[in-house]
Amino acid sequence: MILLLVDFPKRMEDISMTIANRKKINFSKKAKAKLILSVLQMTLISLGLIMMLLMTNGEPSLFVIIVSFILAIFLVGFNQKILLNKSLHKLFNNFGNYNFLFNHFFKNSNVKNLKINQIQENDVNKNILQTKINQEIIGQDLNTASLILANLSDAELVGVNFSNVYLNGANLSGANLSKANLNYANLSDANLSGTKLVSVQLVSANLSSVQLIGADLSNANLEHTNLSSADLSNAELVDVNLNSANLSDARFISANLTKANLIGVYLWNGNLNNAQLVNTNLSNAYMSSAKLNYANLSCAVLKNTQLSGARLRNANLKNANLCGTQLVGAILAHANLEDANLEDANLEGADLRGANLSGANLKCVKINQATKLDDKWRLIWEILNYKNKRTDLRNADFEDANLQGADLRNTDLSDVKFTRAKVDNALFGYNQGLSLEMKLELKLRGAVFEDD
Repeated sequence: MILLLVDFPKRMEDISMTIANRKKINFSKKAKAKLILSVLQMTLISLGLIMMLLMTNGEPSLFVIIVSFILAIFLVGFNQKILLNKSLHKLFNNFGNYNFLFNHFFKNSNVKNLKINQIQENDVNKNILQTKINQEIIGQDLNTASLILANLSDAELVGVNFSNVYLNGANLSGANLSKANLNYANLSDANLSGTKLVSVQLVSANLSSVQLIGADLSNANLEHTNLSSADLSNAELVDVNLNSANLSDARFISANLTKANLIGVYLWNGNLNNAQLVNTNLSNAYMSSAKLNYANLSCAVLKNTQLSGARLRNANLKNANLCGTQLVGAILAHANLEDANLEDANLEGADLRGANLSGANLKCVKINQATKLDDKWRLIWEILNYKNKRTDLRNADFEDANLQGADLRNTDLSDVKFTRAKVDNALFGYNQGLSLEMKLELKLRGAVFEDD
């Protein structure tokens, strides 16, 4: 037998009061009916016993006793069958009323706090449950309803309106919620692993500690959403909108956040190791102590982002915009910062040993003695930020360096390597050790010579 129980909220006082009143009215009638039936049965059995004794002069044979006993059992069973039929008839009538109430609930957006008991629900045949979901949920308004601990795994819920719904601890793994409305919904501790959430609306929703491993959130809107301590490892988040979302302690390991909007997110201590963040906008984000080892941030926008204490070992930051970024104490060892714009960035105490800074803009970058930087790039940083400090640059390696706007006048440039160096608007003049051939080549690449 499949047991379907629905616990309607306290706000349905009209239904609860009706049921309570009926119980009070019918209680005395049922008790009287049972008493009368019991007395009637005892009377009939007693009369039968008396008649048997009279007909046999008080000495009934064994055969007569057995027949009388069988007749008595038959009589009691017959009466119980009548009662059972009446009870079943009433049960089917009540079940019809239950279906009416069930349908009424899902079609009435004002009913609140439907609770599904997970233990009871697990006994329900999955196919019947899915049929009921398809018939009663899809396209209906469940505004502010409660589906706490509900099991909706693998359910087809495309376009469903779950705004303001309580889905705490619910199992939605493998479900299809594409284009669903989950704005302001509470899904804390829910399981959405492998769930399809393409173009879903989750504005200001509570997704704290939720499981979204391998979920597809492409083009989803999660603006101002709470995803603290959530696990989005291996999730698809292409073009997702996470503007101003709370992502503290969230896990995005190997997640795909290509072209995502993470402007102003709070991502303290987040784990984005191996994540894809190509062309992602992380400007003004708070990402202190975040883990971005081996992450791909090529062409990402990190303007004025807080990344102090972040881990960016072997990260790819090629062509990234890091203007004004706070990288105090950050670890960027062996990171690829080729052609990155670091103007006005703060790298005090940062570790850039082995980092590739080919073509990187180091103008107005803040570094100090605690900053670990290879000699080549430290020299370039000095030239760009301390004009005319050095006059002897013999044998310097400026290969692939960004010297745009640098002042190299009155310096000895004997045997200096300028291969693929950017020298647009760099000032030269009165240099020693610079051949005419090299001088001509630098002019063609945009250098300015004052001694011409």
